[in-house]
This record gives sequence, C-alpha cells and structure tokens, in this order.
Amino acid sequence: MTRREALKSLVFAGMGIAAGGMLLKSQVTPAKASTLPAPWKEAPEGSKIDSRTWSKMGETLGMLGLGCMRLPTRSGGGGGFGRNQPLDQEAVNAMVDYAIAHGINYFDTAPAYGESEVVTGKALSRHPRSSFKIATKISNMNGRPTLDAGKQMFETSLKNLQVDYVDFLLCHNLQNLSGFNTRFRSNGLFDWLLEQKAKGRIKHLGFSFHGSNDDLPAIVDQYDWDFVQIQLNYADWKDMSAGWGGNSGTTSSEFLYNYLVGKGIPVLVMEPVKGGALANVSDGVASVLRERHPDLTPAANALTFVGSLPGVMVTLSGMSNMEQLKENVSIFTDFKPFDDSDMAFMNNVADLYKSKGQIPCTACAYCMPCPAGVNIPGNFKIFNSASDALLTSDTSRKDVIDKRKAFLKLYTDQDKAVRADACVGCNACLPKCPQHISIPQHMERIRDLASKI
Repeated sequence: MTRREALKSLVFAGMGIAAGGMLLKSQVTPAKASTLPAPWKEAPEGSKIDSRTWSKMGETLGMLGLGCMRLPTRSGGGGGFGRNQPLDQEAVNAMVDYAIAHGINYFDTAPAYGESEVVTGKALSRHPRSSFKIATKISNMNGRPTLDAGKQMFETSLKNLQVDYVDFLLCHNLQNLSGFNTRFRSNGLFDWLLEQKAKGRIKHLGFSFHGSNDDLPAIVDQYDWDFVQIQLNYADWKDMSAGWGGNSGTTSSEFLYNYLVGKGIPVLVMEPVKGGALANVSDGVASVLRERHPDLTPAANALTFVGSLPGVMVTLSGMSNMEQLKENVSIFTDFKPFDDSDMAFMNNVADLYKSKGQIPCTACAYCMPCPAGVNIPGNFKIFNSASDALLTSDTSRKDVIDKRKAFLKLYTDQDKAVRADACVGCNACLPKCPQHISIPQHMERIRDLASKI
C-alpha cells in the first residue's frame, strides 16, 4: 500500500492526527550549506497538478486553487493591501494563463477584495468558460444588510466576473449563528440565494467560517451545504486561538476539519501558509523542517500538510507573483503526501513555531484602513520578524542584539504616521479581524518594545 492509499484509508470523523512522535529541540544547530534545501524545480511543461473528484457536487477540481485576494499590484507588491491598490492586469493575466495551463481550475475572489473581481474576470474571460470554476462571496459584513443590497452585490459580481453563473458562492466570514441570521436569514437574502441556485445561477453554495469550535455545528445545521471554507494550517491544527484575545483553546483546524468531514462536507482551505507567515519562519524552525525534508521549503511543508488531508477539496493559496505560483504548482504536481509520522512531526513543529511568540496575523487587511492611519499588518510583520529576540530575557547574546537592532530599523524606517505609536486605542479594528487579535494591545506592546530598544 502506498502512503497516499494508506492516508486515504483513514477514518476521519473524530479521528484527529496524532500529535505524538519525535520531540523537537528548542535549540537547533544551523544547517551546513550542503544541507540547505535544493531550489524547487518548476513543474515540467505540459504537466498538470493532481486533482480530486467530489461526488457530492459532481466536480473534479485541481488540488491547488488560486486565491485572488493577494494579486500583484502595479507598484510591484501584493498581499492583503491589494484591495486598496490598483492591480497589475498584465501580471494577473500571465498568472491565470499559467495556472490554467497547469491544471488549476478553481479561482477564488470576493467583492471585499478591491479590484480583484474585475481584474480576475478580465483574465478569465480570455479562456473557455469550461476551463475554470469561479468562486466569489456575499460580503455583506457591515451593519444590518438589506435584501436589495445583497441582490445588487451578487449581480455586480456576475458583471465584474463577466459570467452568467457562479460555480461556488460563499456566505462570507460567518462567525456564529446570530451573525448568519442577521446577514442572511432575517432579511430574506438566503432564501433568494436558494432561488438563484435553483435557477442555475449558483452551482454550489457554501460559507467561509471564522468562528469557534462551538459555533460551527449550529451554522452547518441550517442547510445541506455543498462545501465549507475554513482556515487550516499546521500551526492552527491543534489550537487556532493562541493569541486571539484570550480565547485560547476554543478553536482548532483539527476540530473544524474533522467535524465537516464527519458530516460528509468537502473542506475548502484558506490560509494554508497563514498569510505567508509559514513561508518565512525563524531560522530555528526552518532548520528543523530542513532536517526532516531537505528538499522542501517551509512553504512547501505547509502546503503539503494541508494537501495530505483527503477531506480537503481545494487548498487555496493567495499568490502575489509568478514565482510563488510556479513553486506551488510544482508542489501539487505528482503530489507526494505526508504519512502519519510526518503529520505528527508537523504538529511538533507547530509547538516550536508558537514558542517564538508571533502575532497570528495573516495580513488579510480586513482591519484596514485604520482611522488613525496605523499600518496594522505592516507593524505586525515587523514584530514577527524578530519576535523571539524581542520577547527573550537574555538580551546579551549577539544574535538577539542583531535581531533587535534589525527590528528597530524596520520599525523606525516607517513613516511616523503608520507606526504602532499612532494607535489611539479606538478599537475600530477589533470587530473586523477574522483572527480575533487584540490589535490595540499588541500595538502598545510593539510601541513599548521599540521605545525600550
């Protein structure tokens, strides 16, 4: 029996992935040059990523999907801030062309992603409609949305995407049953969406979830959902709540995944690399990963962990440039899943990763714009680049001193108006954050650390 066959034979409901296995050392000897990961190899021309067939929906989907929230901008960047910047249509066209040529057929966007729907629609319109599946969302997340506003959002999405039907429609960012009722039930919008599905304008209906373990079952029970999108990565597998404003232990990718698979619902995964954080881990975590899988980059380890779960319909990766796309395609071409010992190893890596004290920001930028002008994801990224050195009590080591200096330079190189110092504690960001991060508290901590250094 192959590793893939063995993995597929597992029973998922209530199973979990074993967290046992080897223990990781907190201090790791830096790898020698000869043991560094070999550069990833681009998938051969004409090759296709692996796919899975989902009988519940009658769909065959590539295991990797292109998340269109972090598309390249004209300024050369990408990431969550793409929603606030003009996107690079030519760069997006090239990425979409490469993706379709290599078997990616799932493209995920939303009205909340700035220009994403329009730019993605233009890129996809150059290809046969049968060559791609488009997913978008009803992103009515402010106040008490009306039925007419929801209808208009859907019709605008069809126009922006240049299609007459959506393959996958998601009720966006559900956190609890109360929110679902306010945004979709009480205003009649959900009944209207069901009518559109009956007419063929929506092929499959699901939702994206950002709530706790306790909140998922009540929403699942509202309808025979075709699929559900959850945040899933190895760092969040046992506890997604660490750092979520004191709600530790209430949410885990493991529970959400096993509950949905136990109900026979295909799982769509967002944040498999945690907004890029798991692609840019500390030197210590990178060394541990290298010792186990010398041929995999940190990002490849994260994506392989998610892809190894057979209940996962599509692993969405929000790619910002062609280099990221080519690497991710190479991972899912002739995909080699982790076995159960590899999965247990990744759970131990998660413990080491969390010991570095990083803020669990995925740079989605839902918190932006800040009324006071603070660059919230930017400050978190700078803190996370040196979190272990900033939080240690041993400040005499040269490596700690160097990392603290590097942090201070990155922090002070920012314009004063966007630094953590500018935070006024208005708390406007708190209800917007799908990670439930205590943003003002962390801004105060970053400000104090910078001041002390």
